[in-house]
Amino acid sequence: MPASIDQFKSSLSRWASGVSVITYESKEKKGGVTVSSFSSVSLEPPLVLFCLAKNSSAKESIEKAGNFVVNILSSEQKQISADFASGSLDKAVVLEGLKPGTLSTGAPVLPDSLASLDCSVNQTIDAGDHWIFIGLVEAVATREGSPLLYFNRNYRELV
Repeated sequence: MPASIDQFKSSLSRWASGVSVITYESKEKKGGVTVSSFSSVSLEPPLVLFCLAKNSSAKESIEKAGNFVVNILSSEQKQISADFASGSLDKAVVLEGLKPGTLSTGAPVLPDSLASLDCSVNQTIDAGDHWIFIGLVEAVATREGSPLLYFNRNYRELV
């Protein structure tokens, strides 16, 4: 019998992770979503993944766009993470207010992120109550700074 949802969530809250915002722009919709489930997959070819809840409205837009950007947030971007995680804010308005740039695919890149990985959608995998998006990294931008971390249901910073 599998672990209970509460036990599983509690144990996963003990895993410290970076915080990233996935940004996208299709013809119909643009926006972003905060995720902590981001990982590299392969060096050759350069592949990354993130997990998206099945109830997220972003799935269709990312698939239609065919690309996305993983923006790895700095410690100075806690509010950006909170805004894209909010269920009450219009993510297109939030994104426009940040005046994003672009790299290779045309997907929006958040300014001042520690790293931005501009990806084309390589594969989408059905996994339980989430979708796993695998992206081929087409271009990157990096800058120096401290990461925004998430641990035990709270934002954290390196000391």
